[in-house]
Amino acid sequence: MNTGKSKKNALVGYGFDENLMRSVKGDSSLRDSVYNRERTLNLVDENIDDLLEVILFLLLSTGVYRIVIGLNNGEIKTSSVFDPFNVEVHLAEDLLVPDYVFNHFGMIALDEKEALIKRYYHMLEHDHVFEYLSEEWQEAFHARNEVMKQLTDEGELRYIIEHIPALRNLEGYYLRSAVINLFNSTISMSFNCDGTQIMSHKKFREFIEEYV
Repeated sequence: MNTGKSKKNALVGYGFDENLMRSVKGDSSLRDSVYNRERTLNLVDENIDDLLEVILFLLLSTGVYRIVIGLNNGEIKTSSVFDPFNVEVHLAEDLLVPDYVFNHFGMIALDEKEALIKRYYHMLEHDHVFEYLSEEWQEAFHARNEVMKQLTDEGELRYIIEHIPALRNLEGYYLRSAVINLFNSTISMSFNCDGTQIMSHKKFREFIEEYV
């Protein structure tokens, strides 16, 4: 139904924005009390380099295209191209066991994963349910899918993984969780002050250079 009102684009939507860099303020009471809350190290902190090496492997070499890293509680959520509507929850301690990783996650190269995602969208565009979308959405999807690029730049992804420990070890406002999405090349980072930073993989380097 067309209401005649202009539609405001989502912060992260069906398009790709290499210049995306936005902050979302959290609960002010949490922000004001951040220095009164004592931090304790956990299993993730004690094994962060090994865990991040596994996470990079999952993103580059398996069906995982989106991963949520719970640095405070060790909860790792994954979304895979092999089961695209499902979200799996893993414990960080399990991902540190090679047999668990190799037996659980289907292997696929990054370029093949990109091609599979394109086929999914091609199938959707030719299904009758696609007509449920407004003309604006259909046109936007068609335009995006025509120019869909590589899922992400591998160098940018490696840079992100390499610098997560630095954000975890910031004095005061340290990283609590991170969401890495290959499909639209974004990373969302939540800090202990309850604030969130959302940006493209490309902009992450600029963020690190300015704040770390």
